[in-house]
Amino acid sequence: MSILAIAGSLRRASKNRAALLAFKLLSQSPTEVVIDDRMGDLPQFNPDFDEERFLPSIVRDVRSAVGQASCLLLACPEYAGGIPGAFKNLLDWLVASAEFSGKPVALLNTSPRAGHAQAALRHVLTTMSAQILEEASVSL
Repeated sequence: MSILAIAGSLRRASKNRAALLAFKLLSQSPTEVVIDDRMGDLPQFNPDFDEERFLPSIVRDVRSAVGQASCLLLACPEYAGGIPGAFKNLLDWLVASAEFSGKPVALLNTSPRAGHAQAALRHVLTTMSAQILEEASVSL
């Protein structure tokens, strides 16, 4: 099983990224956990470029990584009562991709008081046809 883990914060020392690192260190074979830190390198979403011939290579690579993963583990903080902009941008690039639709997703929340972002994230992921794994989702 391969798990693609993504922290919703650009901050290297974020609690969310630390939780993903801990998850990776505690995972046992045959589970492979890959932490993807390319979110901040993505260009701003523009539907004009969301065609295969115009698609930026980094977007193509991220979509491919999502497609190859058995499931996603998303750790999202709350900024200003919602999903951080860079994380929402990542989701916008994935929304129309065949690689994401129906993908199993577990949510990791390092701040139980971040209820607004978690509710918004669940709404967006459901709209994107993600399969949210409630039994694998946790607030720390």
